[in-house]
Amino acid sequence: MFTALLAVSLAAGYLLGRLRPARRASSWARSQFTGQSVPRSSWRWWVAQVAFAGEIAVLLTTRPRATVRNWLARHNPPTCGPAVQRVTPWPPEGPR
Repeated sequence: MFTALLAVSLAAGYLLGRLRPARRASSWARSQFTGQSVPRSSWRWWVAQVAFAGEIAVLLTTRPRATVRNWLARHNPPTCGPAVQRVTPWPPEGPR
């Protein structure tokens, strides 16, 4: 029984690795938003949102810290420091 379950698991893993359904779904969803815009009333928009939500869920479960850090870096731009002041070795010129 264990051997049969192991063989079925290996065959299913091999088949999923060859077909790559997640990559195909991700590429399809991304192609819906390149070029012309898709309105929200279209079924394609909603299916693409489900595919994007699946990608985010996988990223949050496999690499939670890196995903959150990247999201924060994208949505919170760094603050600027004080303006740079140039120091010249020459005294300022007076009126001529």
